[in-house]
Amino acid sequence: MIKLDKIIGNIKIDHNLKSMHEELIKLGKTETVTFGRVESERTRIRKMSNKGTDLVLILSEGSRIRDGDVLFLTQEKMIVIQIVPEPVAIIQIHKILIRDQMIRTSVTIGHAIGNLHRPLKIEGDTITFPIQDPSELTLIEKLLSPLKEHIEVRSDNIVFEANMGS
Repeated sequence: MIKLDKIIGNIKIDHNLKSMHEELIKLGKTETVTFGRVESERTRIRKMSNKGTDLVLILSEGSRIRDGDVLFLTQEKMIVIQIVPEPVAIIQIHKILIRDQMIRTSVTIGHAIGNLHRPLKIEGDTITFPIQDPSELTLIEKLLSPLKEHIEVRSDNIVFEANMGS
C-alpha cells in the first residue's frame, strides 16, 4: 500500500508531466485510478489502480482531485487520476441585444438551476451542470420553455468540473 498526501501536478496543465506521461505510456509504466466526480471531492480515500497498486490518499482539507492529476511518479511508474465522464445539461444562451431580455433570461435560468442545488460550470455564455437522469433534461426544458427563443438546452457526457458553487 502506498500512502499519498499530495498531488504532484496535472498532465493537462504541466507540459513536462504530459511529456513524461506520454513516454511512460509507450513503456507500459503508467497506471490510472478512476474516480467519480462526487468521490473525487473526498480528501481521504483508499483506491486501487488499474494495475492493482493499493493507494491511500490523505489530502489536506480543501484539496480537490482533478482529471489528469499525478498521484505518484518514479522512473518506473506514474499513477494518474481519471475522472469518469457523467451526464450533464448544457444551457447555451444566444446573443441577446436587449438588456431587459438578458436580465429576464439570466434570472429565470438562475432560479431554475438554483432550485436543483447543483454545482455549475460557467464559461462565456454556456452553463453546464450534472444531471442524474436523462428525464431531468425534459424538466429543465419545460422550466425554461419561456426562454426558448434565447437559449438552447442539450445534454452531453463529459468529465464535469465545477467552477462555481463547488
